[in-house]
Amino acid sequence: MCKGGNVTLSALADELGSVSVILEWATEEGQSLDADVSVLLLGDDGKVRSNDDLVFYNQPSGAGGAVRLRGKTSNNEKDHMAFTDVVDIDMDNVPDSVERVVLSASLDAGAGDGFGCLKYLRLRLLRGSDAAELLRFDVTDASTETAFVLGEVYRRSGQWKFRAIGQGYDTGLSTLVTEYGVEVGPDDADGTATEQAETAAESPDTDSATAPESTAATAPTEAASPPVRSRERRTQTVTTTKRRTARKLSASRARRPAAGAGEPSWHPARLFPVAGIGGAAEQERRATSALLAVVGSVREFGRAITTRFGAPAGQIETYIEVPFNRGDDPYVPDGLIRVRRGQRTWTALVEVKTGVGELRADQIEAYLDIAREQRFDAVITISNLITAPDERHPVAIDGRKTKKVGVYHISWAEVRFRCQLLIENSSVADATQEYILGEFLRYLDHARSGAASFDDMGSSWVAVRDSVSAGTLRPTDKGLPSTVERFDQLAHYLCLHLGGLLGTEVFLQINRRIDAAQRRQALADELCQKGSISATLRIPGAVGPVGISADLRSGRVVCSISVDAPRQGRQLTRVKWVTRQLADANGNLRVESFEQGSRESARAELLALVRQKPEILVPEAGREIRAFRISLSAPLGSKRGVGKGTFVTSVVDALEKFYEEVVQNLREWRVSGEASSESDGALAEIS
Repeated sequence: MCKGGNVTLSALADELGSVSVILEWATEEGQSLDADVSVLLLGDDGKVRSNDDLVFYNQPSGAGGAVRLRGKTSNNEKDHMAFTDVVDIDMDNVPDSVERVVLSASLDAGAGDGFGCLKYLRLRLLRGSDAAELLRFDVTDASTETAFVLGEVYRRSGQWKFRAIGQGYDTGLSTLVTEYGVEVGPDDADGTATEQAETAAESPDTDSATAPESTAATAPTEAASPPVRSRERRTQTVTTTKRRTARKLSASRARRPAAGAGEPSWHPARLFPVAGIGGAAEQERRATSALLAVVGSVREFGRAITTRFGAPAGQIETYIEVPFNRGDDPYVPDGLIRVRRGQRTWTALVEVKTGVGELRADQIEAYLDIAREQRFDAVITISNLITAPDERHPVAIDGRKTKKVGVYHISWAEVRFRCQLLIENSSVADATQEYILGEFLRYLDHARSGAASFDDMGSSWVAVRDSVSAGTLRPTDKGLPSTVERFDQLAHYLCLHLGGLLGTEVFLQINRRIDAAQRRQALADELCQKGSISATLRIPGAVGPVGISADLRSGRVVCSISVDAPRQGRQLTRVKWVTRQLADANGNLRVESFEQGSRESARAELLALVRQKPEILVPEAGREIRAFRISLSAPLGSKRGVGKGTFVTSVVDALEKFYEEVVQNLREWRVSGEASSESDGALAEIS
């Protein structure tokens, strides 16, 4: 689309349902520019109804969940970094009092930087049901602007339309949203200076009498004022200063349902009982019925599961053990899901396995034939096998059978994660449905449900482990491919497990230019050459990626994270800055300092000693510390299963401990514009 153009969305898609707004931009390598998508919900007066109608990084949902930020991703492409930020809008559930949905972007950068510094900036609108692109708007005239109104979706004569606007603001997001009636707190103007002053105030070397008055920290105003509309909560102000702190693992754990009280032999009554499961067949039927019942009754959960397979966001019906005939042979799939939206009907057959049950190619292909004959849309398989996002299906299936019918797989671990994500974020609007979802999660957590977590490194694990210890592992060894495949699955399970505890999506950092087979070959090469195997996790809010390395030769698992050092102040001050953030961490953590222009650590010591002698990490005169790396080393289990002394349990426990002690407590140093000189003075005072 061109600037100023408009289009009726119904002309682009018969059944709109939900849409995804994709903000895409790219920066030169090493350039620290960060953009974010924001949404404003406006009434007929052109203003927000309350501050809750601003959906952005500090307030990721609005309109009762009809508008929700999905998250940001990045990808290294040749000479630049490409970024995407996504927000989902359920058009059918946008309140009638909202006339316009304004789509904007803001830039988080230093003084002198603007959207014109990006390699490109564009907005794309995708249909939610199948991710088909409806329109695209490229901003070609950006210069010094730090905020942009890219476009708006608005109602006109009972239809939704889109207009490409492309209006920029040089003074950031706070000015943009103020024009639409959002009440921004007074601290936003000097938000960066406030954060730096808080950092300075935490230093044990700071003398409050000498701290510059202009950098005194003030908390953003968050007090609530009386509601101005029925059923609306209006906050007094919002802050557009980005909150970058990671979610607290301990707080998430505290919110999890506690075990029922009573005698050890007593079984609490559950909506989805595990009592009476007499065998694998009964376990599978019970799990299928429980899952499909919740998919059909909990609206948000049902949509979270079905829309990822291409279903529209409509009314969901679910059935179990629906009989069909293929020729003269009867077939009874475990379940069937049907979604109706307007004139469209989407139907999928469901095949479920629990426990150690394995999916069979011949059975899946038979269901694909039935689905094609019945004009169904998909076949969905569910089992304890965890697959990578870039894997189409864990079972090799004749590609000719999937030309007209899609085949998809989801693990029980991901089903559990989707439940946790909705519960942790209070995303289920109806209280009764939220209770049902909580009961279903308790069912999945029970050992007899058959919905196991990742619990086995495979039958080849012992042989490969022993070969690594002996130094005899070769790339041609028979059990190597299956072992690295299991580790790749474990890495994806760690994302689901930690993400479920935090209530956010955790991603595996992978090279998107290679597929799953090539990635696993690289893991095999690493195991043969170094005796270790590793993965890297990207956690929202963390200061950087978290690395996990399992060294089978030394029997240790190491979790690590790097954080950039402050760019002002003395070297000793920079060391104290990082140790203050690790005040409650175990002294056995390893802390390394890195100098400018070097990839190798200049100094390394245990945290306990660094606290006593911070100068031990200071490099030689004339050299500056550019970054720190904090690492936790723990014993690595050797057994193949789960429990005490096992490989899987030791890796999971090390990651949880490292996140709780280190990652959630670290925050990055920030400096921009006029605040830089003030913070430099503050650091000088500390030094």
